[in-house]
Amino acid sequence: MNNISKYQELVFNYDEKILIEIIEVLKSNNYCKLQYIPTRRSILAIIKEHHNMLNFITKNKHLLFYYSLFPKIYRLLLKKKLQYCLDICFFNKAINKQKLIEIFSQNLFDKALSNNIIFQEGSLFRFSLSFIPFENYIMIRDQYQVYDKYELDPEKLDERVWMGSDSIIFSGIIKKCLKNKLFNRGVEIGSGTGIQTIVMSKYTKSCEAIDCNNRAVQYTKLNASINKIKNIKTNYSNLFENIEGDFDLILANPWFIDIDKGGLEEVPDIMEKLGTYLRKDGLCLLLLNSFIKNGRDTVYDYFKNFIRSTDYNIDLYALGYTIDTYRKKKYKEYDIHHEVSYYAIIKKNGEGILKRNETSLLRWIRDYTYISAYRIINRK
Repeated sequence: MNNISKYQELVFNYDEKILIEIIEVLKSNNYCKLQYIPTRRSILAIIKEHHNMLNFITKNKHLLFYYSLFPKIYRLLLKKKLQYCLDICFFNKAINKQKLIEIFSQNLFDKALSNNIIFQEGSLFRFSLSFIPFENYIMIRDQYQVYDKYELDPEKLDERVWMGSDSIIFSGIIKKCLKNKLFNRGVEIGSGTGIQTIVMSKYTKSCEAIDCNNRAVQYTKLNASINKIKNIKTNYSNLFENIEGDFDLILANPWFIDIDKGGLEEVPDIMEKLGTYLRKDGLCLLLLNSFIKNGRDTVYDYFKNFIRSTDYNIDLYALGYTIDTYRKKKYKEYDIHHEVSYYAIIKKNGEGILKRNETSLLRWIRDYTYISAYRIINRK
């Protein structure tokens, strides 16, 4: 079943009141607790399993999109009803009607079915979207299966709206960088499901969310509404094309799909427009991905060249190092050794200084252990 082609228009017709009722039921069943467990399996996750175990107890970090050596163990530590919620609402597994009614009631089931939030497959039923717990919010995105088999190919992206581990990482960075600050007007470029805009709304009097994907605009609008966020305005725009005025806060997690461009598809366009749209005392935060290509760090090299002609200050922070295991053929084709995740803090009123800050030593050791282990296992 091609979920995108069959269900992509549903997001424009979802009834917010029904979604809010579903979310209230999920919260009453402690659904937000699920954000603290890893759900994906990888043998290489053994090097960080102790962090997963600690997090299950301390509940400090969102791990729902992360790997574990044995994710089923964490599942067994949940109450039975919460296990059903995980299967039904996060993994979008088909289930019989009786189980759904036990959780959501006959009345709510009927309303969700009539609004295509739930649909029938033979004798079983399935949600047409996935519910993601984040802090005290519950957000919606496309079905789990859409992300589980996500095609990292520019020609196969269709109208998909991304929400994954990098969304959570960037949200944490935003909270860290904006702590105790208040901005007048902020904008997120490429809002996707709206998770970053919702975080930004806590630190901004008014904020705008723009995207060149109409489905993303609608997801952002829905997620702001069902989570009762009042100071978010959504709009369709290809980068800065349809926005007016300037901002003292700009956020973006630009695409880094095309390996040939080294993670720089949209970054140059955003940076070149900061002169117009970022106020003199403003702040821009970017989440970036760089491919180490022919021994060169594409993102770092770009900023090094950019800074020569501006008075911006750019702090580039390495978050970690990894290998995209789904694209090993592309790695070989373009001589990619590994990837680096960065976030950048850009201040317009500076002295033209670029600083690269390394990740922690423990993270560096852990990541290069992972990269080395992967290359040994896949050396053929």
